[in-house]
Amino acid sequence: MVVKFDFHTHTRYSDGTCSHAEMAEAAAARGMMALAFTDHGPELSVGVAREKMAQMLEDIRMAGEDAEIPLLAGIEANVTNRFGGLDVGEDFIRKLDFVSIGIHDIEEIYLSDNAHEYLFRATSAIAKNEVDVFCHPFFFNKDLLPQLSAEEIEEFVELAAERNVAMEVNVKYRVPGDDFLKLCLKKGVKLSIGSDAHRVAEVGKIDWALSALKRVGAKREDLVFDSLVG
Repeated sequence: MVVKFDFHTHTRYSDGTCSHAEMAEAAAARGMMALAFTDHGPELSVGVAREKMAQMLEDIRMAGEDAEIPLLAGIEANVTNRFGGLDVGEDFIRKLDFVSIGIHDIEEIYLSDNAHEYLFRATSAIAKNEVDVFCHPFFFNKDLLPQLSAEEIEEFVELAAERNVAMEVNVKYRVPGDDFLKLCLKKGVKLSIGSDAHRVAEVGKIDWALSALKRVGAKREDLVFDSLVG
């Protein structure tokens, strides 16, 4: 039985519309066994303001006191350059339960070859940083995986396995596809589940992800859940 959890959600601290407590209540009502808050990092235009990051963590802690399920304090850090830079520092990361990263911007000069530039940045970020999950892998306005060779994809997945970075099954964008997920399982890369919810109506709605995991034969031990929820 695949465990139900939602490790990709946003609140009012970035571009979501609800509080931590409201999201937690909805997640519990939909049968989630744990919830991670992953508001966007500060370099994104809609990201959490740097001066509010400490208060954000305190709000998560307070919401957790009354929540029916475990709440993880996380971030969706932005990969800010070609060399794996993130928009949150190590001091802040040490205060978190959960660190995910995402690529949301590629400079215009590289737009003629989005797929390989994305791959370069993703590889750099995973190699350089200690993170838990790579969000909506290879989605940048569209699924970029068809533009990469099988060898390039396999090398990336092998690096993720070496660095112990899970790949997200993202409900909002419905990525990645089954072939990528099967390769992750083959190489020992853990999988995460994320609704990418920005409001109460979306949190915990992970049926698409559960169906994808069932199709590829993923079991509980293939998921990141048990390593993060003690």
